[in-house]
Amino acid sequence: MTAKVRLWRGDTIGLGRCAVAALGLVTLGHTLAWADGQEELSPAKVRLEVGVQATMSGATSGAGSMIIDKTVGDTLLMSASVQLTPSPDGEGCGTTVVTSLSPVRELTERSAVAWEARVTVRNATLERIELDVEWKRYLRSAGGEPRRVAGGRRSVALREDEHHLLDFVPVEELTGRGSCHSLALELKASVAEDPALASRRISYDLWLVDDGPGGRSATRRWRAVAKHGEAREFEFEPLRRHMKDGSGATDAVGAQTHVGGHLRGRMMSDGSLEVALLAWRRDLPSERHWLLGGSGEKLVRVAAGETIRLELPTPKRAQQTSAESAAEIEAKERVLAILRERTVSLVLTARPVD
Repeated sequence: MTAKVRLWRGDTIGLGRCAVAALGLVTLGHTLAWADGQEELSPAKVRLEVGVQATMSGATSGAGSMIIDKTVGDTLLMSASVQLTPSPDGEGCGTTVVTSLSPVRELTERSAVAWEARVTVRNATLERIELDVEWKRYLRSAGGEPRRVAGGRRSVALREDEHHLLDFVPVEELTGRGSCHSLALELKASVAEDPALASRRISYDLWLVDDGPGGRSATRRWRAVAKHGEAREFEFEPLRRHMKDGSGATDAVGAQTHVGGHLRGRMMSDGSLEVALLAWRRDLPSERHWLLGGSGEKLVRVAAGETIRLELPTPKRAQQTSAESAAEIEAKERVLAILRERTVSLVLTARPVD
């Protein structure tokens, strides 16, 4: 492992969130700051989907949508008009959604509601799509003209395939009947893959490296092959730490470090790769009454076969409560001492599969 190259770019991004791995555990400590090397990544073409979701009898499904590809700086203006038809038994309803690349100009007598959305792509790179969104909801006036009843404007940042709810309306407010429960306007974004690269595959060789004092280390290995642009989840076997007591015997006090996350890579036309390595770390003492956790990511462009390293920060301290005894506080500090004496890193090599 010593021949592998550490890539850091000097930028530091404070990322992370406390995580609870099991019911009943108390999360302690602060959000962890994860050092991150992020290079200038290529702007990507974005696949936007604006659609209507309908909920009937407790089940939610897509009623209709518009899907279109846009580049950074482009704007999508679309409208969706929804017609509702109650079922004969009164237990549900049929939905008809008519989408258009034009503003809402008129509503028919059968239209229960209409939406208009204007979506501008501000930026799009690996694992992050930034959008400006303006939406409006219309009802039909007595003369048939659209009457705006709600709307909003916001900026959103989505990971690939994440959904963002723009608006929600109970159907009973529209029709006075409860045969359908609700309608919602939803936005989804993903990267529009280059057809020339979509069938390519990438191999990942990922090591979990646990370095300790005196050169003692432990490793775990995970290998996978994934399609271009496909995210793959990983989780390593826990690292187990023990402490020696004064006589040299193994003490009951100890801890486990759990590490997992996901990888996504894309090939570029010049043969390089853009790679997102997202990781989480959770440290639990042997008695499992509390844990410390955090998450972070590394987004870089690398040459095929080049190696990146993400060092997972060690918990510095844990919060204390007034209910803890002196012995419990002392045991907690001993666990943290075990964790602080070791460095945990992820080391990744990615390359195209010929």
